[in-house]
Amino acid sequence: MYVINEQTKIVNIWADTDINRQRLASGKYGVVEYRGEVEQGYDGTTYAKGYAPEKPEPTKEEVRQTREALYRAKKDPITCQIQSLRDEEQTEEIIAEIEALKIKRAEIVAKIKEENPYPESDQVTDQPTDQVVDKLSPVDIVNDNVSELEK
Repeated sequence: MYVINEQTKIVNIWADTDINRQRLASGKYGVVEYRGEVEQGYDGTTYAKGYAPEKPEPTKEEVRQTREALYRAKKDPITCQIQSLRDEEQTEEIIAEIEALKIKRAEIVAKIKEENPYPESDQVTDQPTDQVVDKLSPVDIVNDNVSELEK
């Protein structure tokens, strides 16, 4: 049998036994019998249909940690493979394989960023350049300078 806490709309399953019927009738447990539809919340809790809370948007730090873990698991092995190939004699086949791996790595990074966007409230938008530079890490600045030199 389903029982519901009328304030929280959390639904529990109780075995349909005499003792549980007595508990329900006593009113001491703060629940009443429920015969409606239920749904599972993102946290695994069962709620009356329509009352399950929506999963909160992840924080900027949670997204950063998720991205970092995914980069380690999916991007870093490819980077290691590229580096190992760079240590070998640079034949046309090796160079072509390195380029293919670099493309694959870039696609993985783009997919990770697309699937794990930062919360809109934390994104930097339309700020003057001097304010944006303050938010860049030294690595970002070096990478930007290297990109400019490669042009």
